[in-house]
Formats: sequence, C-alpha cells, structure tokens
Amino acid sequence: MSYSITQFENNQQNSLVALDNNFITFGALTPIPCTVAGTNTLTLTQSGVGIVPSIAISAYTTGMLFTGIASATNTGSVTAQVGTASALPVYKDTASGPALLSGSEIIQNNAFSLRYDAALNSGNGGFHLTASTQNTASAISPSSVQVNGGATLTNLLSGSISLAYAATPGWSSQDQTFTLTGLPPAIPLVGDFVRVCPPSLAATGIGYSGFVSAVGSLSSVASVATLVIRLINSASVSLASNSGVYRWVAERLVP
Repeated sequence: MSYSITQFENNQQNSLVALDNNFITFGALTPIPCTVAGTNTLTLTQSGVGIVPSIAISAYTTGMLFTGIASATNTGSVTAQVGTASALPVYKDTASGPALLSGSEIIQNNAFSLRYDAALNSGNGGFHLTASTQNTASAISPSSVQVNGGATLTNLLSGSISLAYAATPGWSSQDQTFTLTGLPPAIPLVGDFVRVCPPSLAATGIGYSGFVSAVGSLSSVASVATLVIRLINSASVSLASNSGVYRWVAERLVP
C-alpha cells in the first residue's frame, strides 16, 4: 500500500474519490484494531471498527500498526498474517536487536501490537511486538544497576542491626554507629552509601541515611568497617523514632 494525500485547499475541483483516498491513507497510518486467532500462527482480522473499517489490507507498509487481544499464550516462535497479506515472523526488541519470539511474550487475554518493518527477516519483512508483558521474567540484577551518566550502583553488603534512638529535636539528626568485622579487604570503602529500611513506617518528617565512616585491616584477608545510620528530623518539633531491627544495604557508585 502506498500513501498519497490530495490537498483540497488549492484545488477545490478535486473529486470526492480523492477525499476517500485521504481517509484510506489516514486510516492506514493509525492503529488498526483486529481480532486475533491462533497460538503461534496468528491470524489477524480487521475488527470492523476504527476510522475507515472498510479498508482491506492486502499488503504491508513499514510503520503499519496492528492491535488486538491475544487469544492464547505463545509457546515458541510466532508468525502473524493480516487479511490476505503475507504471514511473517514476529520479533521482540532486545538490547542486542530484534529477536524471534521464544515463548510467553504474548499472553492470553492481554493486549499487544504488531508494527510492520520491511527490514526485518533479512529484508523480507516482519513485525515488531509491543506488549505490556514483553519483559516478563527479564529481571534487573539487584547487585548492579546502571544510573545516570553511565555509572553503576553496586550492592556490596547487606544485613540488619538492632538500633534505638531517643526522641529527636526538630531540624536535627542523630547517629547510631556499628562495626562489621571479618570483611574481605576493601569491602566496603569509606564514603560508600548505606540504604536504610526502618523496622516500621517512620513518622512524617523522619528520614534515614547511612554511610561508611571508617575501614581498617584486621589481617591480609580480613577488614573491619564502621557504618553510620543517621536519623534526620526535618520537622519543626521533636519526634520519636522507631526502635527495632533496621535493615541496610551498603552500595558504591562506580563510574
């Protein structure tokens, strides 16, 4: 299908056929709703709703977008066919480029979209899958998360400690300090961050932060570190804190 638009402002003598063609072109450039049948071999049929429901798709154009509700969950690679056009493979977009589906990327009763791309399938055409579940089971590694600037936030150590704070005056802070021993050398380092989770919901105005204040060497294979857990009261009045087991994670930002 080729796209063409007729302007009427400068030539009011253009026929109504040209106006119909404008609607057909516009309809092909908007998401085309379809009913879906099949599991790994999908048949998409225009649902008869939308801007121009009478358009019959006989050929694809790069950028065409077809939408529907999955009738089944795919169990392997998938091909899709719209109307009388060709059946073509479906790809998921990954960090290393488009890859054929392998299973469970399209989930029964979930919405999904297929965008035609003539460059896929070695130039023979195919579809890019867009689905709310396309990243299911693709976990982010909890020990290494990239942040702005390309740096990596790396989890070094984690644990829990029993702490008790006195009531904290307004606009002030309190520190609680504890020591870890028997650590591998250089883990952690002075200045490393410590994320803190209190034992229960903190009062409004109270926050927690932490950092590694000192490290030392016990031997050639072990070291010791001092961690500071700081309670910060940003309210104007004195607030009581939570006593109990605080969970913490020491982290380092690596360029």
